[in-house]
Amino acid sequence: MPPELSELSTVAADRARLDERELELLDRARHLGATWAQIAAALGLGSRQAAEQRRQRLAAARRSRRQERDLGYSARIAAIRGAVFDLQRWIDADRRWDARFRRAALVRRTAEVALDADPGPLYALASLLATDLADLADVECGRLPAPVRAVASTLDDLLSTTH
Repeated sequence: MPPELSELSTVAADRARLDERELELLDRARHLGATWAQIAAALGLGSRQAAEQRRQRLAAARRSRRQERDLGYSARIAAIRGAVFDLQRWIDADRRWDARFRRAALVRRTAEVALDADPGPLYALASLLATDLADLADVECGRLPAPVRAVASTLDDLLSTTH
């Protein structure tokens, strides 16, 4: 095989790594308070909507790659990662999340790590998340946002040993 062909075969993997890095930087910038207009300018895009759409495309590609990998293990693992992704998406949208609860930053970071974890560690991290969310719900006496309560319920169901 000519060397050019073997180099071409690495382009898709390189592109996926670059997409992951760009998504990470976009999320970090948003978490630190950057506006979509500022992000659009940094990326050389014409509008804030273009920057938001780019982030959505990158996140969808990430989710698709992970779902393919997870389904090789089991539908349950794919569903657990999907629930963790839903939690992470909600946390990312809530700019005040880390200040909202005493252990909110720990929940955010655990969800971030879980998204990239292999199936065994994903299961363990999702269990920790479920416990932490239950603790937050108890301490906050119903002030936990509804989408987060829904994810907690989903995780409880998926992690139940009766499945």
